[in-house]
Amino acid sequence: MSSSSAAAPEADWEAGLDWSAIGADALDRLREYVRFRTVNDPDAADPETPWLAAREAEAAAWLAGWLRAEGVACELVEPAAGRTTLVARIGPDDAARSVTLLSHSDVVPVVADEWDVDPFAAEIRDGWLYGRGTLDLKGLGVAQLTALVLLRRQGVPLRRAVVAVVAADEENGGGYGAEWLVRERPELLDTDVVLGEGGYSPTDFLPGVDLHAVAVAEKGYLELELTATGDAHHASMPLPGDAPARLVEAVARVLRAPDPVRVTPAVERLFAELATSARGPRRYLLRHPRLLERIGARALPADPMVCAMLAETCAVTILSGGYKSNVVPGRARAVLSMRLLPGADADASTERVRRLVDDPGVTVTRVMHKDPTDSPFGTADFATLSRVCAADGGARMVPILSPGGSDARYWRAAGVPSYGWVP
Repeated sequence: MSSSSAAAPEADWEAGLDWSAIGADALDRLREYVRFRTVNDPDAADPETPWLAAREAEAAAWLAGWLRAEGVACELVEPAAGRTTLVARIGPDDAARSVTLLSHSDVVPVVADEWDVDPFAAEIRDGWLYGRGTLDLKGLGVAQLTALVLLRRQGVPLRRAVVAVVAADEENGGGYGAEWLVRERPELLDTDVVLGEGGYSPTDFLPGVDLHAVAVAEKGYLELELTATGDAHHASMPLPGDAPARLVEAVARVLRAPDPVRVTPAVERLFAELATSARGPRRYLLRHPRLLERIGARALPADPMVCAMLAETCAVTILSGGYKSNVVPGRARAVLSMRLLPGADADASTERVRRLVDDPGVTVTRVMHKDPTDSPFGTADFATLSRVCAADGGARMVPILSPGGSDARYWRAAGVPSYGWVP
């Protein structure tokens, strides 16, 4: 994304490139990348060395070897043993402006019976690549680094430097990755724009309309642990108010409560864009989305993505308790994963859950909290993205609020516009 004024025409540097061969090479690299078992599971790590959870070091070193062979300057940053982040850069050394390409190398844990292939074999079946991390987020990482290599190889005269960050520990909040990086290396915040994950290109969102949905904001993350305690006893003589039963009731009260609905500026802009291609009642609702705030969650569309953009959501991700089938345990635990809309207050959301639980025998503890973040979508870089999307057969680019979280939050919090898109 070089400056639009006096920039070299794209066709000049692309002339002679064999995109079929480039794609095949990128696929081979992605398959090799997937085979690195960079599983980020702190609960499975040695309690005395939790920083060893994902061991991204080998994958980062392999990526660095590829880039260095192409003449791309890069460094490996390691805040703790094995937790390695790659930082690469091309372009003018004295460039005061830059574009940052952001991805991460760690992946979430694997449950074996959810797969019918080896999740780390990178097997191709019927034209699809199967493997943990292909979408989140090794595929985007390879695409970004391939672009970096091509720009370097073709000698494109860049007006801005291009910085690639392949972070560790994104799947557990970034404490050994991006969060540490921007704190200890604040010069990496001195960039014009960050391009990372969060958006996508849906094919069935509106009939007959090709969309590129670019995330201009993302919801915050609030993780709460609910713990119920009581006296352990034999299951043949159940006692009223035992720990598992109290926990189940408490969780049910939280889940039965309607999700608070609010229309954010990003969603209002999205709906305005979609209204031009809609008809009837759907068009009216898209043009007047704040009606949803008055009508409430029962009027939300059935699409899970849209629902998540309009409401504060809560999901149960862990339920645990018990050690013998005929013994009622004295402790039971649940973890709630809540996603907060921009402008939400984590303290208020936590207190709302405590009021809903309404049981002195069930404690509510905050485990993790990351604030929601948003970026302006009236910038020159956003306009460039829109122009690139329109060149793709006339597809329309729309801004969205990403229901998930990403490392871009750390750049957005520092005022750097950040846009998420995995085409």
